[in-house]
Amino acid sequence: MKKEKSHYETDRYFKTFVKMLKNGTLYSYLKYYIKFVRKNVKKNSKILDLGCGLGLSSYLLSKNYDVIGADSSRPFIGYAKKHFKNVKYKREDARKLSFRDKTFDVVSACGVIEHIKEVNEVLSEMLRVTKKNGLIILVSPSWFSPLRAVKGLINPKGFETIGRNRLQITGWLLKSIYYSFQKLISPGYIFKNPDIFGEKLISHDIDMVYIANPYDLKKFFEKEGCEVLKLSANTFPYSSIPSLSPWLGVVAKKLR
Repeated sequence: MKKEKSHYETDRYFKTFVKMLKNGTLYSYLKYYIKFVRKNVKKNSKILDLGCGLGLSSYLLSKNYDVIGADSSRPFIGYAKKHFKNVKYKREDARKLSFRDKTFDVVSACGVIEHIKEVNEVLSEMLRVTKKNGLIILVSPSWFSPLRAVKGLINPKGFETIGRNRLQITGWLLKSIYYSFQKLISPGYIFKNPDIFGEKLISHDIDMVYIANPYDLKKFFEKEGCEVLKLSANTFPYSSIPSLSPWLGVVAKKLR
């Protein structure tokens, strides 16, 4: 985790996301995340926005909720504190949060879980700081969705994490079709090892570690005694069917 953590504090990574914020790219997908949260969470709830990055998601959520934004990256949190001053931000390690048990009504994270190796550890921490009957919300690209691979075949740019050309993306498409069925029967985490320092590209999940899948997460939460309410982020385009959805949106209710 130490190596990956330093990756998220590099100047090139930070500047890429500042550029994405300024040109509207970041907002173009975060708006669907905000809509998903608003659809599932009552107003004025206390929310931990985990992996808030530059702070835009927390700022947008703060219009309806009592929000704390948290991220492990020093430059990202520094930017958030400077530019979104009406929201409280904290530098946090998702594997060992500093908050007390049962602090939040909701713990939510967008585009975070796919960058983490210690999935169970982080999910357990999210549960720990959530109140009884509170919600855990996870939104993430679902790269085993066949729809993502089909879109990559049409235009490979932006789909480098699953293939650098149409032949490689076709191979991923076949793999996606297989896992779309296999995960229904026997879910389990699948990881990859990106070359995060040799890689010239930034974003497009080129630094993805865990290939996130809603049925993996459902299995974890049900094992922990939670009620899983949703599996797909249906506020995103083409994301109504969990096994095919390009965006997973897991909503789990903590029952104990």
